[in-house]
Amino acid sequence: MKRVIYSSKETEFMAKTSSEKIVKVFGIYPVDRADCPCQEIAKQWKNKLAMSNEKEQRALISQRPYIECPRDKSNMNYYEVRCKKCNEVMGYCWATDATLQDWCDFHYVQWSDGQQWHGCLTPHVSPITQELCFECCCGNDTRDFRANMTLNEKRVDELEERNSKGRELGSKHSKFIARKFKLEVVT
Repeated sequence: MKRVIYSSKETEFMAKTSSEKIVKVFGIYPVDRADCPCQEIAKQWKNKLAMSNEKEQRALISQRPYIECPRDKSNMNYYEVRCKKCNEVMGYCWATDATLQDWCDFHYVQWSDGQQWHGCLTPHVSPITQELCFECCCGNDTRDFRANMTLNEKRVDELEERNSKGRELGSKHSKFIARKFKLEVVT
């Protein structure tokens, strides 16, 4: 059974009044490991937005719609990650191969037609392995719950048992698929 994440009335209104009749969300901040240099940049940007009024926030975001990780990516490829169950795009990141073992600069993608949400519900970095994990709106889930301190131990074990199957990328059992993606240069 496919899970459905329904849109709010505000999202429904935004979709109806947009030219494309959908609401697109592209993660402004890179999801990355805690020791990545982009974490300080994201922190500074969040502080700047927090100190701005709504009009200033919109102006800042229109000038810089997303923050790019400054890590050297010269030996890396750009990857699109899709859900194997529903084929929705989860997001984009950099890595040397489709296993995404050395991933960085992940930006999630989700969208709504005004009725329900599609795409990446929750990007997640495992606190144990630093692997990139995902939760798709359709219910496909590889998040790592082993370090969770809010759920009881039995529930953590259940979630980890379910989510660990298919977590690794680049195998035939993967719940999510990473494929090289060609960046288009806008001039």
